[in-house]
Amino acid sequence: MSYFPMFIDIEGKHILVVGAGKIALRRVQTLLQFRARIKVIAKEIPKEQKEAFHLLVSEGKIVLEEKAFEESDLTEAFFLVLAATNVKKLNHEICMLCRKRKILANTATDRTDCDFYFPAVAVQEELVVGITGDGSDHRKVAETAARIRKVLEMEHEEKNQSRQ
Repeated sequence: MSYFPMFIDIEGKHILVVGAGKIALRRVQTLLQFRARIKVIAKEIPKEQKEAFHLLVSEGKIVLEEKAFEESDLTEAFFLVLAATNVKKLNHEICMLCRKRKILANTATDRTDCDFYFPAVAVQEELVVGITGDGSDHRKVAETAARIRKVLEMEHEEKNQSRQ
């Protein structure tokens, strides 16, 4: 399969994230940079992420429902869904339900269930860079994204210093 890198406007779009672990939190934080309307459904929130999720709720940035995912949670209002639980079978089922409803879906556990890949993102002012790999080396993608972020940050600092 060959994937085309495409940037789309998600401002104001409804996005459902199922799960509340480390990956789910990181993806929610990324999506919030682009002003999406996010609902998180999670049976449990790991203690390491609980404070961060509750802060996002208190700031009005996300809606959080602490409950098990049910098929009825998946409404036509959602533009896309991220299945980010630690249960591979559940993630697969969510993606299949989305496919039937023509809702874009992504899972953290099986690339073959994904309609799109969630990139590592670097944002600096008017620039947005997304990077992904073939799934074989997540560390390489993360390290490359970190280097890109550093370059963008250095250019931003140089630009600000030259203005002074």
